[in-house]
Amino acid sequence: MNSANKTQSLLAALLVLPFTTTAIAQAVAEQTNAPDTETAGIEVIQVTAQKRVTSLQETPIAISAFSRDMLDDQDIEDSQDIQYAVPNATLSNNSSFSIRGVGNQAISATSDPGLGLHVNGVYLTANTVQNEFYDLSSIEVLRGPQGTLFGRNTTAGVFNTITARPDEVFEARLTTEIANFNGLRTKGYINIPLSENVLQRFAFNTVKRDGYADNLAENVGFDNLDGRDQWSVRSSTSFEFSDKANGFLFVQYFKEHSDRTARLGALCTSDPVLGCATDSVSNQYPNSGFTDGSLANGALRPLLGALGYLTRPDFYNTNLDGSTRTNPANRSQVRQDFQPVFNADDLLVSFELNYEFDDYVFTSVSAYHERSLMAYSDFDNADGGDALLTPQSLLLPQGRTEPTTRHSTVRTDESSSEQWSQELRIASYTDNPFNFTAGVFYLEYEADSFGRFYLPELTGLAGFLGLPDELATFSFETPDISTTSWAIFSEGYYDFTDDLKLTVGLRYTEDEKEVTTRAISPLSFLNPLFDVSNSFVDGSGNWEEFTGKIGLSYSPDLDVTDETLFFGTLSRGFKGGGINPGASESSFPTFEPEYINALEVGTKNTFADRTFQANVTAFIYQYDGLQVGGILGDGTTFNTNVDADVKGAEFEFVSTPVDGLRVNLNLSLLDSEVGEDFLASPDIAEPSGSGPVNIKGNTLAFSPESSIQFGIQYTQEVGDNWEITYRAQSFWQDKYFTRLYNTASDRQDSWQQTDLSLTLRDLDDVWEFELFVKNASDEDSITGQGVQNALVGRYRTPLYLDPRTYGLRVSYRFE
Repeated sequence: MNSANKTQSLLAALLVLPFTTTAIAQAVAEQTNAPDTETAGIEVIQVTAQKRVTSLQETPIAISAFSRDMLDDQDIEDSQDIQYAVPNATLSNNSSFSIRGVGNQAISATSDPGLGLHVNGVYLTANTVQNEFYDLSSIEVLRGPQGTLFGRNTTAGVFNTITARPDEVFEARLTTEIANFNGLRTKGYINIPLSENVLQRFAFNTVKRDGYADNLAENVGFDNLDGRDQWSVRSSTSFEFSDKANGFLFVQYFKEHSDRTARLGALCTSDPVLGCATDSVSNQYPNSGFTDGSLANGALRPLLGALGYLTRPDFYNTNLDGSTRTNPANRSQVRQDFQPVFNADDLLVSFELNYEFDDYVFTSVSAYHERSLMAYSDFDNADGGDALLTPQSLLLPQGRTEPTTRHSTVRTDESSSEQWSQELRIASYTDNPFNFTAGVFYLEYEADSFGRFYLPELTGLAGFLGLPDELATFSFETPDISTTSWAIFSEGYYDFTDDLKLTVGLRYTEDEKEVTTRAISPLSFLNPLFDVSNSFVDGSGNWEEFTGKIGLSYSPDLDVTDETLFFGTLSRGFKGGGINPGASESSFPTFEPEYINALEVGTKNTFADRTFQANVTAFIYQYDGLQVGGILGDGTTFNTNVDADVKGAEFEFVSTPVDGLRVNLNLSLLDSEVGEDFLASPDIAEPSGSGPVNIKGNTLAFSPESSIQFGIQYTQEVGDNWEITYRAQSFWQDKYFTRLYNTASDRQDSWQQTDLSLTLRDLDDVWEFELFVKNASDEDSITGQGVQNALVGRYRTPLYLDPRTYGLRVSYRFE
């Protein structure tokens, strides 16, 4: 950690020190004067990582588990928050998780996530990380390959969100949050026991706030962007059919209509040839007069000039009077001439049936998931006003404009998906040394995806060619994406003794994928052989694999600990291959699966009457066929496979030395590199005609060498019926690269997040008041960045964490 970050962390700690020093000192004194007083100790967390309920500390898997109270205490409201609390976890590009450097680096509609996202054990192909967490029982994050029990095979791990189930007592709770940026959030639930055998629970969540970024562009009709307007409702119903049979029906619907955007502004060092230089990043706009990859300044320039599509030189960086035009240097200010649109609908329905007979439990989980997404964004992330020398009619998603000198570019992404899945399994709970879980899993996934790019140059060219508006964009159209997957899985447990246990798992998986796709633009029609009616290409692929694991765990009775577990596991993870976008059967249609051979050893320990917990895990991965995607200068997407090596360690400590005081510390170490000579095709960031790039020795994307999370909270009674909790937590993450190419412009600096809160609650659990500050030092932390198309100058799109947010939450519970 550099000196600046150390100073900031110290300042954050000093902010909370006055609130806690007196209380902690008093508690320590009372503990010293009353040696017989027992501490509360660390709570026992139950997990379902082995598809059976076990305690966290006796489960021989590297797991980060969070109970409802822990989620509330640490203000974990969404995926962005939980990455701070899980060792070696990063939220890549604010959209998908990487665990221990393993995620999804392929660029294809048929690629699978590395981390398996589950809700109540139901695997979801289309991840929904934008959804907020509310009314949960717990969250479990399993690190490392999980192929023998959970849904589909995964190489990174499993993220399982477990919602609160109905209870036998009538109660309701409402939480309202008022925050800066005109933020208003609500969440709550009502629990209704309909009868002795039918229990019902409804829950909801709403989020509404203004955007975090002020728009400096003039005369565009909107002042800020990246706001939220979303809501979600949930129904949970438990059925007790008999003493041996029970069911659980779950329905959840999410809807958003926002001007959300993951990309705010542009990072670039202006370059007259490439638009943006590849060896550095600064706060400039692309040089709009660039020649490499440009439509307006390349081979089409004479034609576009004849049509009147001429632009002012370097109009992004130059005002009309010739003065330099500045690109805002922080996330709170942008220049955009098109307001983002983000609409999403998400429906999940599942039914779980459990039937007990003798010493066995049969379980059936049936699920349906439907999702649709529409996102419009400013393609060049800039205000190109008064760029054209002659007013022109531009084509935008809402139709043609009146003739204007503005240079507007827009990107639209629309997709929808449906998923059906069925899992059947049986688990034994005998008194014999051997028990098992075995089952089958089946999934059908169908989707479509359409991406379109609107540029003034294409509007002019389409007009010259006499094309209709629907053919006047760069379009990547995939109307048919389908995946069929099934598997047979099993995991057995043999107890040699009460202390020494063996786990063996085996899984057989078959994946079949098909896609129909095309890439089309007005440039296609310059080829006299192009046939628009026969432009779609089909691709398909089939993959099958056996995977498994073997592990030993040992729980010795040691004098120095209350409970100790040593474990070691050798496992193999598998992620199916995919189909390259636009590839035909005769060219390069598919990319291969990826595999991870993982060796993991660890220990879990509790000490001093359960007041100190220390868990340590070390791992070594042999990564065979890592799927890597890139975009060539002409916009063509490719995916290849390369071998890599990953190793690291994770340290998780929790301490409750005196009543009311809780301290937690996580430390993550990670080392990754491409282990073979591999000549990768130059992607979009490189000049046209560049030769292949050898990426041997490069680190994997989103793989920081170290990260640290520290939290401290203290709770004390106030008056006769109230208690107050002070909490401070800080997370620091080392630098890393956002692409496998590891260029200077791919490097992401280290960053940190510090949160503070003060909570007052009554001991009857009726009222609760919380003051909170997130990102207390208001860091402009960039967690990822992408490279934009050569058509708009190869600028980088930064992905920021939220700025400083603060507010008040009030909760009321009724029963």
